[in-house]
Amino acid sequence: MELLVVIAIIATLIGLLLPAVQSTREAARRIQCTNQVRQMMLGMHGVVSANGYFPTGGVYPWPELEDFVQGGKPLAPNKQGLSWGFQILPYLEEAATYSIAETSQLTNTPVNLYFCPSRRPPTKSTYSPSCWLMDYAALVPIQSRTQLGDSTFNFLMSSVNPGSGACARTWGFWGVKDSSNGMTPKPASKLGTSYQGFWGVIVRGSYAVSRGTRGASVEDLGYGGPVKPAKITDGTSKTAVVTEKRLRPSTYSQSEWYDDRGWSDGWDPDTLRLTACWPQPDGDIYRFPNGAEVDVAGLVAGSAHRSGFTTGFADGSVRTLDYEIDLEIFNSLGHRADGQ
Repeated sequence: MELLVVIAIIATLIGLLLPAVQSTREAARRIQCTNQVRQMMLGMHGVVSANGYFPTGGVYPWPELEDFVQGGKPLAPNKQGLSWGFQILPYLEEAATYSIAETSQLTNTPVNLYFCPSRRPPTKSTYSPSCWLMDYAALVPIQSRTQLGDSTFNFLMSSVNPGSGACARTWGFWGVKDSSNGMTPKPASKLGTSYQGFWGVIVRGSYAVSRGTRGASVEDLGYGGPVKPAKITDGTSKTAVVTEKRLRPSTYSQSEWYDDRGWSDGWDPDTLRLTACWPQPDGDIYRFPNGAEVDVAGLVAGSAHRSGFTTGFADGSVRTLDYEIDLEIFNSLGHRADGQ
């Protein structure tokens, strides 16, 4: 009988201690994740110090590195078609990775810093070709209420469109109203009123090299070029730049259309997330405020942390944002010059 009592007491103590241990471990993982985002922001400021502007988000999905290399060296950020994650590598003690000159070798090289410890270890996609993935993304805002007008802005902030990537809309992500007209970049001068511009700190590149031409065929898209600190008129401490991506736990070790090329991608949801989407923690079901549900993560910010999602600001600071943040405020945080 006494032995049973002792066993019961030990079991009770284990039951009480286990949640505390798990909580302590998650707190440590959150701290590590915060430090990783801080390192990314320091890397971005390394680009600013060297070039006078922030990195870009690349030009188009699935770029070939060989098109954006000259003389064996990657083109500068203002002409680079690969993601901001590639452009900041020299400032993350990843110079060896940055010096790789072949796409196949680059996509087969992991960057451990780009994986949240609360979510998954360094992971490769299950698509062919298989690429090392990424858990972080730069923020892409849509135009502000003042730019769009009340009726259009309110519509975009409230509309539910499960077919467009599980968020309000893909309006503005590609720089145009119609997402089907933007994945393959077109010059701003040819888009007319469809062109929406890019209003975050990380913008779409304007130096478009035709795929496979190795720099022989280039077009200036007229998107305005990389963002200099002076263009962040809302203030660097009030403008969000990088955050975590929302993913589906059931596909952490697999691949999705928004999580297949990883950190070496160009302008694509692998490395970018839209601030016109309600941020949510990781989950296999995405729930809209009106109760509608879809099973994709699409362009949504979020994380594996239940307490909030880690976000880096243009001044280099890092904060945790609440999932309940007002959507208009979230979009204003990503917008560098909306006066909010």
